[in-house]
Amino acid sequence: MGQEDGRLQPILDRFPRERHWLLPALHAVQHALGYLPGEALAATGAHLRVPASEVYGVATHYPEFRLTPRGRHTIRACTGVSCALLGGRALLDAVARRCRIEPGGTTADGEITLEAVDCFFECSAAPLLEIDGRYRGRVTPDDVPRLERWFGAPGAAGAVAPPTASPPVVAPALSATAALAVLVARAAERRRMRPALRLLVQTGTCGRAVGAEPLRDALRAALPARGAAGEVVEGACNGMCYAAPLCEVSRDGWPRLLVERLDPSLVPAFVDCLLTADRDFGSVPLGGVVWADAGWRGLTPVAAHPFWKRQERVLLARAGVIDPGELDDALLHGGYTALASALDGGPAAVIEQVKAAGLQGRGGAFFPTALKWQACRDAPGAPKYVVLNGEEGEPGIFKDRHLMEADPHLVLEGVLLAAYAAGASHAILYVHGEADLSAERLERAVAQAAAAGIVGERMFGRPVSCTVELRRGAGGFVLGEETALLESIEGRRALPRARPPFPVESGLWGKPTVINNVETLAAVPAIVSRGGGWFAGLGTAKAPGTKLFGLSGPLARPGVVEVRNGVTLRALLEEVGGGAPDGQALQGAVVGGPSGMIVPAALFDVPMEPRQRVSPGTGGIVAIPAEASVVEIVRTLLAFNASESCGKCTPCREGTPRLLGLLDELPAAADPAAVATRVRELGTAIRLASLCGLGQAAPQALLAGLETFAAAFVARPGPRSA
Repeated sequence: MGQEDGRLQPILDRFPRERHWLLPALHAVQHALGYLPGEALAATGAHLRVPASEVYGVATHYPEFRLTPRGRHTIRACTGVSCALLGGRALLDAVARRCRIEPGGTTADGEITLEAVDCFFECSAAPLLEIDGRYRGRVTPDDVPRLERWFGAPGAAGAVAPPTASPPVVAPALSATAALAVLVARAAERRRMRPALRLLVQTGTCGRAVGAEPLRDALRAALPARGAAGEVVEGACNGMCYAAPLCEVSRDGWPRLLVERLDPSLVPAFVDCLLTADRDFGSVPLGGVVWADAGWRGLTPVAAHPFWKRQERVLLARAGVIDPGELDDALLHGGYTALASALDGGPAAVIEQVKAAGLQGRGGAFFPTALKWQACRDAPGAPKYVVLNGEEGEPGIFKDRHLMEADPHLVLEGVLLAAYAAGASHAILYVHGEADLSAERLERAVAQAAAAGIVGERMFGRPVSCTVELRRGAGGFVLGEETALLESIEGRRALPRARPPFPVESGLWGKPTVINNVETLAAVPAIVSRGGGWFAGLGTAKAPGTKLFGLSGPLARPGVVEVRNGVTLRALLEEVGGGAPDGQALQGAVVGGPSGMIVPAALFDVPMEPRQRVSPGTGGIVAIPAEASVVEIVRTLLAFNASESCGKCTPCREGTPRLLGLLDELPAAADPAAVATRVRELGTAIRLASLCGLGQAAPQALLAGLETFAAAFVARPGPRSA
């Protein structure tokens, strides 16, 4: 391999010679070389003792691995439903014309590669481009002639290093609660040494895509220029993606407040409002929210703000309020209180509270969480594992990334509580390969918690251990299926396993394993702290607790919200989301992404509950305007399912492309009713015979669409809008 060989070997030497390091090693090699040439695959296989054919099979299975080089600059355009409804496909066409290249190709001079992408999972900032690894949101055709201004050093997913040696064991404490109190006292002392004025710029991925970093830089320059003592912190999105870039202000003697759509050009006037007594933010003019009973200095009280007044913040209570990169902030806002109290009690008490809460899996299957944990605890075999599924690979779904970015210590605390309850001694945080900020903040949280004695051989000094490591995926919708995710961790292609046995009996390396998604685990600290009955009371009998939703598409206020379960689509889309910006009525909504369905406006007043007439699904809702083509939306969802089939079972592998073909036949068919009958028959066969839940759900959007939007499927197609 010549020069490349000299670059590769030090990278590969970092990894133990075991197969389960295959994906991390491929990530690291691709990060260094930009792609995976054949020689690199061979060298990786030789180092990890994996046959070359199997390395090739893994590398070609995951869509984020590249076997050919890209151009010097890479432009990727999202064509998922949310972006398409806001002009994403027209944007792709405009870029193609500008660069004189077709999607999927590279210019003859090797300068630019252009790709179409199913989803960037930042749907609230649609339409989006990714240019040299950086997202650019709310892009318009007017931006296309000036794309070069966004060219920069190509970005890439960070490589995951093998775990390092454990930190020193913390000395035993009288109790975990006492050990936590010491950490909190030290955090409070450090906080007192910092400036009283604190500005948290909400630099989540969505905020970064629309200008949060220039705002951060402008604020950091403006404060010292005015002689003001203050700190500017990289915070996270609080869910108000539509109002980004945002800045939350924390100051002694002031109520909590935030300012919306703070352009860097307005920073001097904004700082003047901070330093001048009684100057209204509205005079700038700037709008925002204040956590007070009445308006304050031109800001709207939270109880009257349309985005906030219907929300019930439990999991998102600290989102946007704390610095997600600091353990101190989490501790000073109640972080790890539930874990400490649980360690001073017993694991059975944790399971009982989760059972009383009626907590169901928030990944779309709604399986009782406590039942899964108890089954793992009772299963023979050791060690036992907990896996956080942070893959979130369904187009239109993006709420889990917000949780990981905004409050990584909350997510980690939920993981540790699950491990304690299920009897697991090792946890794996599995994060989507392109969710870089989520992974970065979780990895930092784990390191901080380990250094503080919260994670490791003796948690809070108690005789309980749990080690934690981070793993990155490499794309693939099928990773939402829990056994496929286990195959990926073990260094194989992500193919679902036959069940039984279930993972709680035989999971990772044949050992009992609990797998839960991010939202499920993030709910556990509040349940343990405040009681299962309290959490259950926030929802309905069929749907206890709260639920997170990502709202996107043509809405006035797209973003991430948390509401009581049993909410209606009308409340979410019209009251919280503000309806269509042009005031037109919506004809429906995509609920649950490609595994969900299109719900007509006639059902907007039906409470959303699992397995009922309108199910919340995985928590993604895309508004559909009156002029949009329902058929094209269904086609987009079905085409994604067909392209993402893992190929293991025949009904999904062969059936979904054939279903797509039948859908394309429908408008021009001589006998549409006969074709529709064949669609229903094939869709039913796929639903009943596919191996995993994703295959079983693949035809759902089409079958439901034929029932609720029947006329649309036999009309002549118009211009594509999604």
